[in-house]
Amino acid sequence: MNNRKFVFLRSGLFFLFLFFPISVFSGSLVLEYKFTSDNGSIASDTSGNDLNGDIEGGGTWHFAAGVAGGGRGLKLNGIDNFILVSDNPIFDFNQYTVMAWIKLKPSAWDRQEVMEKAGSFWVNIRKNTRKVRVGGFFGGCRNGASYFILDSNKVVPDNTWTHVAATYDGAILRIYINGVLSGKSSVLVPGPVCVNTEPLAIGAKHRTIPPPEDAAFFNGGMDTVRIFDAALPGWRIKQEMLKN
Repeated sequence: MNNRKFVFLRSGLFFLFLFFPISVFSGSLVLEYKFTSDNGSIASDTSGNDLNGDIEGGGTWHFAAGVAGGGRGLKLNGIDNFILVSDNPIFDFNQYTVMAWIKLKPSAWDRQEVMEKAGSFWVNIRKNTRKVRVGGFFGGCRNGASYFILDSNKVVPDNTWTHVAATYDGAILRIYINGVLSGKSSVLVPGPVCVNTEPLAIGAKHRTIPPPEDAAFFNGGMDTVRIFDAALPGWRIKQEMLKN
């Protein structure tokens, strides 16, 4: 390789790393529920990781019109329906992105959970503010975990399909609503994300650690739920939002 080609190659690599952080390349899809071919009481994972979820609660038909061009989405009753995903080491990550399309309806709960792995991370909508709240337990997991939360700047309207996403890059929590940044933690959040054997719940709070609890059931529609093991940048959040 002559010097001119080497300089060009080195400059090209510098450009890539400057504008596209390493986490963009290393992050992979962990879980994906699109609900397009689901029936009965199973949510099928289309990420390739076989993380199928059981739809808990009453009712025999849990699907309705989704956000993507009249396709199918998940229907939750706000009383006892949610998706339960068994614990898996794949959820033990130091960075993450979680996202979903939601269509919120009024509820008696003080919050409605989009998803939560109790003792690790969560995303919910607060009843009193209508804002997205994200948070979890980070750092110091063996000697008293540190609890951090962040609320969005904007509210989530009722009966309107809205895309919500949260990222954690090992130091900063961020919230995106419809692909636009709507909150960023003002203090450093120490890693790592605390790990445990709790299952992942989508559409409710489900805790088995004493005292066990089922609460904050989501009332409304949900579609295209995704989890990544890296903090995606804003342009990727919007790109994922627009995918079917």
